[in-house]
Amino acid sequence: SIKLREKFTPPKIEEGEGKENKPDGEGEGETETPKVSTPKDFQVSVKRENKILDKREAITIAFNIARVHENAGRTLAAVELLKAIAKRAPTYVNCYLRLACIARDCGSLKECSSWLKIACQAAPGNPEVLALVGNLHLSLCDWRPAQNVFDQLLSKKVSSVEAYSKLSMGNIFFANLSLPKSYSKHLLRASDLYKSILKKDKANAYAANGIGTILAEKGELFKAKEVFNRVREVSGASIADAHLNLGHIYLAQKKHPEALQMYQSYMKRTQDGTAPITTKSRDDDEAEVFLYIAFSYFDWARITEQFNNAQAAPADERYKKCIEHLELALKKSKKKEVVLRYNLCMTKLQAANCVLQKLTRNIRRTAQEVQDALDGLEESLPRVEEILRWKNEGKKIHISTKILEEFIVNCKANIESAKSHLEEEKRRESEANEIRELQRISAESKKREEDIRIVMQKEEAARRQEQRDRKAAAKMQVVQQLQHGWQIEAAADKASKDAKGKEKGRRKEIAPDGADLFVENEDEPEKPVEKSTNDLFEDSSDEENEEGEKSNENKTGEEQKGDPEEKTNEEKVATSQKDLFGDSSDESDEELIPTEKKRPSPDEDEKADDGPTTKKAKVSSLFEDDDNGDE
Repeated sequence: SIKLREKFTPPKIEEGEGKENKPDGEGEGETETPKVSTPKDFQVSVKRENKILDKREAITIAFNIARVHENAGRTLAAVELLKAIAKRAPTYVNCYLRLACIARDCGSLKECSSWLKIACQAAPGNPEVLALVGNLHLSLCDWRPAQNVFDQLLSKKVSSVEAYSKLSMGNIFFANLSLPKSYSKHLLRASDLYKSILKKDKANAYAANGIGTILAEKGELFKAKEVFNRVREVSGASIADAHLNLGHIYLAQKKHPEALQMYQSYMKRTQDGTAPITTKSRDDDEAEVFLYIAFSYFDWARITEQFNNAQAAPADERYKKCIEHLELALKKSKKKEVVLRYNLCMTKLQAANCVLQKLTRNIRRTAQEVQDALDGLEESLPRVEEILRWKNEGKKIHISTKILEEFIVNCKANIESAKSHLEEEKRRESEANEIRELQRISAESKKREEDIRIVMQKEEAARRQEQRDRKAAAKMQVVQQLQHGWQIEAAADKASKDAKGKEKGRRKEIAPDGADLFVENEDEPEKPVEKSTNDLFEDSSDEENEEGEKSNENKTGEEQKGDPEEKTNEEKVATSQKDLFGDSSDESDEELIPTEKKRPSPDEDEKADDGPTTKKAKVSSLFEDDDNGDE
């Protein structure tokens, strides 16, 4: 019966345990137990039975709800509901069929068989039950019982299961193509059955998938690929076998990446349960797909090795992938096939041979790779020897004795070769490590030298900058001294001019009236200023230069001498410029020594003024002589 659930909220506890309800006044003087209450209300789920499924309509609704749970992936809820329906309505056959299908999809074929037996007892001769029974035999690879069941269904000519029965019969004939005597017969029978289904229903994707397998078996790979692609487009994810068949086609065409993609797509559907079980269990299906993937990697590696040069480098990695998937297949497979173990040993032998040939192909290898190859050979040799012993003991082994013996001989030879290669590789790696260590030490020493050089450069740059700063400071000091000297000279010149002016004024007062006419000649020595002014305009024409020379010849000696004070000032300016902007550069190490021109002494000034004064004296003497003559 269905167990429905309802929520139950317990009442709050108002008083503590042991507290008695007493009348007022009876509990005076006693310690009152504090009230205890739960912090939050908690929910308790209880089950109770009902008789809803006693109605026929309720059973149909409950079955549909179970189907919804099944399609939504809630398998446990669907199974519980179907079991409740089977308990209330034992004659409801669809319930047993769904339970059998769920058990089959989950990989529990034994439970599927038990549910089908119950269904056969409840409805003997039901075509749907018989079709599911035949499908169970197909999953168990029981070809003969399955053929009998579907032959019985075809003889009844039940339209609802006719197409399914023909499709199953075609699959049975195609699965038995390995029989050499019946190969052509079975292939023709399977093709006829698939075509008969397509004649009645051209949209039957399962029959089209069967036609694709027939074309692939005949070697018409291009047509088969077109059929499988069309089936995959039409059916989507409902027919997972299309991905597996496409993988086989790509593998036959040596398109290994595409084949691996198809196999992995089919593996994903196998693991999530969307692909139907084709063997006795889900694990066996996964092991079979792992075997397909491993063979794809193995074949891809062998083709890569045919380059026999540096382009064969990826072969080693593909052999490793093959070994990885073979080990996964061994873990998933329950029967532990001897052929699968031999394939693993053979792959390790090929991988070791590939590693040993890397030197001749100019491919880099390491001592660890050689060590792994040697370990694989040492693991494979005892396993193959054990298989050969079983073969000699009379056990049924599907591998010839000659192949096993050849494997043992090659494996032993490769083991000896791998040991010598390992020693050589270790020696090379030790030498390479020594060279790398020397290079590291050399690089570190060079780096230290470079660091020292950089530090020295920085120190030299700092020293030069310091010298430049010191020289700049010295020059600034010289400039300040020159400015101070200029100020002193300017003050002295001013004082000298003032003194000369006073002296001239005093002499004017002392000289007679007639001397005033000749005193004006004292300004004549200042005419050389015109000469200095003319010197500024040196770009004049040749005629002007000639006239200047003639005029200069007619000048007196006093005019040619010029003003000594003006010359002194010009020399001072030149000396100052030389002190400030001399020939010494920033890079010279010589100290700048300020040079000052001695200002002329008063005696020298007096000597410079002797010319005009002597004139005055001579003129005065002339007038004195005239006066004496008159007298």
